Formats: sequence, structure tokens, C-alpha cells
Amino acid sequence: MTGTFNFDVLKPCSLPEKVATGFADVFSHLAGADYIPVLYCGTQTVHGINHMLICKMRVCHPDAVEKLAKVIINQIPIDEINSKWSIVSIEEI
Repeated sequence: MTGTFNFDVLKPCSLPEKVATGFADVFSHLAGADYIPVLYCGTQTVHGINHMLICKMRVCHPDAVEKLAKVIINQIPIDEINSKWSIVSIEEI
């Protein structure tokens, strides 16, 4: 499609195990778009831990084009094994 970027060179990245689990958990409940992490940026200590990722985003529509989004998910540790995860923000970039 003319005028859009081609993000085919961006491949899914490996996430730390807990982040991968949290990402899958919060995005399994989100309808309307698919998100594929391509870059794990890092963490921010707040009430819990924020994790910033860059994701390929595709709205679930036949004519939709891929875009990039900055995604921040929050992890609140419950114990050494379990955490509560939530989406803080999704921002198209």
C-alpha cells in the first residue's frame, strides 16, 4: 500500500518469562487488534513494575495496515510466583 511503512523486517522478540506470561494474559482479553512484541524496552518502578514494549499492531480488519505501538503493562507482584497484570497504555507511534 502506497504511503505506509513495511514492518516485515520486525520479528517477534523474546520477552523475559514473567513478562511473556503477563503480556499473554492481558492481551488475551483484548479484542479489536493484534499485538506482537518486537522490542522489550525496559522497566519502571512505580506501584509495581511497568514494562515498556514496542509492538506491531494490526487492527482486526481485512484492509488494516500494520503500525507500531508503544505498550506499557504493569506487574504487581502478589508473591514470588504470581503477579497481577494490567495494561497501562497503548500509544500508536
